[in-house]
Amino acid sequence: MKLRTTALLLAILPSLSAEVRDLKAFYRERCQVCHGTDGSGRGPGGAKLGGRNLADARWLARQEEGALVVSILKGRGAMPGFGRQVSEAEARHLLATIVRPPAQRKNR
Repeated sequence: MKLRTTALLLAILPSLSAEVRDLKAFYRERCQVCHGTDGSGRGPGGAKLGGRNLADARWLARQEEGALVVSILKGRGAMPGFGRQVSEAEARHLLATIVRPPAQRKNR
């Protein structure tokens, strides 16, 4: 079973790097306005709409991945849902590659 899982991961890895590049653009276009370039919540719309500080390592560590994915897909508070623009898998990659890394760096 482990070999099968490894083979599956190796088969999809090339597509993930292209997907991650697109997700970086997605973050810049859709999320950065409120969450800021560094995830701090200090984007132009962040102060007005209460953009969450995604770079807060303590807050982020307490959040379940599934709940964050639902927030991305369905929205939360003033944040619109992006379920029509990204899939659940893409939302998970967005969290793993763009949202969580700044908080992890601050936690060190």
